[in-house]
Amino acid sequence: MISRLATAQSCAWHWPPSADSHILPFSTPGPSTCLPNYYRCSSGTCVMDTWVCDGYRDCADGSDEEACPSLANVTAASTPTQLGRCDRFEFECHQPKKCIPNWKRCDGHRDCQDGRDEANCPTHSTLTCMSREFQCEDGEACIVLSERCDGFLDCSDESDEKACSDELTVYKVQNLQWTADFSGDVTLTWMRPKKMPSASCVYNVYYRVVGESIWKTLETHSNKTNTVLKVLKPDTTYQVKVQVQCLSKAHNTNDFVTLRTPEGLPDAPRNLQLSLPREAEGVVVGHWAPPIHTHGLIREYIVEYSRSGSKMWASQRAASNFTEINNLLVNTLYTVRVAAVTSRGIGNWSDSKCITTIKGKVIPRPDIHIDSYGENYLSFTLTMESDIKVNGYVVNLFWAFDTHKQERRTLNFRGSILSHKVGNLTAHTSYEISAWAKTDLGDSPLAFEHVMTRGVRPPAPSLKAKAINQTAVECTWTGPRNVVYGIFYATSFLDLYRNPKSLTTSLHNKTVIVSKDEQYLFLVRVVVPYQGPSSDYVVVKMIPDSRLPPRHLHVVHTGKTSVVIKWESPYDSPDQDLLYAIAVKDLIRKTDRSYKVKSRNSTVEYTLNKLEPGGKYHIIVQLGNMSKDASIKITTVSLSAPDALKIITENDHVLLFWKSLGLKEKHFNESRGYEIHMYDSAMNITAYLGNTTDNFFKISNLKMGHNYTFTVQARCLFGSQICGEPAILLYDELGSGADASAMQAARSTDVAAVVVPILFLILLSLGVGFAILYTKHRRLQSSFTAFANSHYSSRLGSAIFSSGDDLGEDDEDAPMITGFSDDVPMVIA
Repeated sequence: MISRLATAQSCAWHWPPSADSHILPFSTPGPSTCLPNYYRCSSGTCVMDTWVCDGYRDCADGSDEEACPSLANVTAASTPTQLGRCDRFEFECHQPKKCIPNWKRCDGHRDCQDGRDEANCPTHSTLTCMSREFQCEDGEACIVLSERCDGFLDCSDESDEKACSDELTVYKVQNLQWTADFSGDVTLTWMRPKKMPSASCVYNVYYRVVGESIWKTLETHSNKTNTVLKVLKPDTTYQVKVQVQCLSKAHNTNDFVTLRTPEGLPDAPRNLQLSLPREAEGVVVGHWAPPIHTHGLIREYIVEYSRSGSKMWASQRAASNFTEINNLLVNTLYTVRVAAVTSRGIGNWSDSKCITTIKGKVIPRPDIHIDSYGENYLSFTLTMESDIKVNGYVVNLFWAFDTHKQERRTLNFRGSILSHKVGNLTAHTSYEISAWAKTDLGDSPLAFEHVMTRGVRPPAPSLKAKAINQTAVECTWTGPRNVVYGIFYATSFLDLYRNPKSLTTSLHNKTVIVSKDEQYLFLVRVVVPYQGPSSDYVVVKMIPDSRLPPRHLHVVHTGKTSVVIKWESPYDSPDQDLLYAIAVKDLIRKTDRSYKVKSRNSTVEYTLNKLEPGGKYHIIVQLGNMSKDASIKITTVSLSAPDALKIITENDHVLLFWKSLGLKEKHFNESRGYEIHMYDSAMNITAYLGNTTDNFFKISNLKMGHNYTFTVQARCLFGSQICGEPAILLYDELGSGADASAMQAARSTDVAAVVVPILFLILLSLGVGFAILYTKHRRLQSSFTAFANSHYSSRLGSAIFSSGDDLGEDDEDAPMITGFSDDVPMVIA
């Protein structure tokens, strides 16, 4: 025994040597054969460390119970504070020395500072998780991604809740439960997710009928952990889940509960018919068809009957769709009706039928003859082969477009013979015609006929409805034009198909005013010129007063990296600060950012910075309490085109040159570079030539006789979704180049450079000439005046001079007066 332990002394614990000391066979396993936390028996088998010296012989040779310390020694050894050693249920770390529980050995975490507790451990599991799963760090389990960072520990090593950022955090409700009351309402309750910011999150309820794939949504507009569903169909199995929505992020979940809604009131029984047995008097036999929609299990039927002229109704129960009413007065007219009963109560009453209790008198059923039918009409004739006087007929047309309701139109006529045309029908629809005659002896049995109208059935409208404030619902739909639509709405499923409120319009949209704090179901259908199929119903939860959306959100200014937005408060003149949440979704990079703004103003303006030039964004503004939102989509201004795009022609290539965008665009980084495109007008081909971080680009292999258009722009990002504005250059085979956007301006500049100086010189010359002429004119005028004064005769009152007299002897520029003779002197008066 001593020699066996000595061979494994590197893993064994040794008590300090003393006369009465014993070697404790509690060791980590030999690394060659046994796993950590296991003890190797003398026979070579491995047993758990905790089984050593436990009083039971687990090794076949009993070596796990040999050389065990006495109880006194175990007690002493189990007190680390006395001897500085760990007991047999602990593992000792060496640097520094401390004791840890055995279960922390090889658990994937370094509990010893030197990591000795994780040394020589077996490899982790080779479990492979699917792409939509998260693998726990210990490799022991795979969990769905929605359980990652949801506030609940799903991995045994807690790795699913580590390093949780805002992007990874998922809020999931817990302990979702439901209860139903007698009225049919279903109440849902759940637990709030851990660490969920209740001020900025609300809950949305999703539900669907078992077997369907599409979820319907009911927005609660609330962060309360309960809600009431009033819009579910009775006696139906649903799957229901509750999801958290925080600002613009929805936290998906696959956890749902399955519930069964309570039974509802059944529809009316169909086709009630009365008859008189031949062998008995005072007896009426009735039979009918069950309701189309029972909304539960029919427990029984209630049959009521009343004598003509009486206001009292007697009743009896029927276990099936047959009854016999006895002890009636003979030769008396009775009225009979029937209703089905479920656990919810008595349903709708059938049509009332009348019969007179005359023994042996049988009223025959009428004959229905279909005369003609088309896409939206049918014609029929009713007759009775009997000597009984017919006072009139009642005709019901039945049809169905969906499984929720069988529709009916009732027509009443007078007379014994009837021909009638029924319009406003729907193409390619099956109609059931049921008719009975009203006679002096009562109502006849029913007659039936079936007709399928011609043509192609029109499609059902597609409806969208949403609450826009406390009392208004905006409905929009697609469907045929030039028809009249009916909008039907109610607060419960049964009321929607039995007794809805309605309004009509010829448009494809309508705003409906309803009551506050209610859940509504809406559907729309064509009502004129035919009764068309209805849309699927849509559920709308009205918005509480405190959760109205901001109004009139719009963009004031759009720049390259910033946008100024403006909106109005949900209601006028707020009396306190309103907290707005602004979500900015980058539609290209698929990232989100959120901001908060407090303001009491009726109009709020906010600047969004750090956007990307040419980026596309979806901006959502709502109150911080998760009200309904207002949203817009914007595109920021792109980077401008490079300046001074020029071309130099070489022997076998051309070079494009341009100025760096960094000189005028502070948001441009040269490392982004430029991309160059070329358009060949002769081939009608556009080609991408490449990109560069330089301010020049070499282009070779151009063809003679072709005209090219080159463009240079900031390099496009994200699959050409973010690009700069292009600079354009035209180039022909002669090698002349001109900027397309500046050619006309350049030519105009060249002409002006020649014309303007010439015009200036001409004007300057004219000005100098006029100045010289004006100066000479003034000098001549002065000289002439002096000359005339010198020849003035006061006696004659005039100046007389003859040829040869100078105007100014001292003035070299003064002209001579010539052209007259001495015989005719010139006189100036």
